[in-house]
Amino acid sequence: MTAPAALSVLIAEDEVLVSMFLADIVEDAGLSVLGVARTAQDAIDKAAAAPPDLALVDINLKGSSGLDVARSLAARGTAILFISGDISIGDDPEVRALNPVAILEKPCMPDRLTQALQDAAARVREARLNAPA
Repeated sequence: MTAPAALSVLIAEDEVLVSMFLADIVEDAGLSVLGVARTAQDAIDKAAAAPPDLALVDINLKGSSGLDVARSLAARGTAILFISGDISIGDDPEVRALNPVAILEKPCMPDRLTQALQDAAARVREARLNAPA
């Protein structure tokens, strides 16, 4: 029996060092980095080319809203994990409507992010198993 393929993760983060940190944690958690997007449009374009299983989305991308990215990706079936310097985004009805798998505050400890990624991956896999054929 072969092991399941690693789930793909799109990282929408405009800060270079933060995106590098996130990519390392994603890979350490046993997931695959599909790509890193620095702008909302770049994230949407990357997702259109290869839909990710999960997206790590900064709510405040330079010059645009991570919420727009999350809406677009969620509409395609991508699970959303928000990461933001403003944890109060969890109170926003628009954010809650997207049913994110997690909302993490920056800076985020690696073990907390790893756990959130593993929980999100388990949720995505379970949803696929329970999806109608």
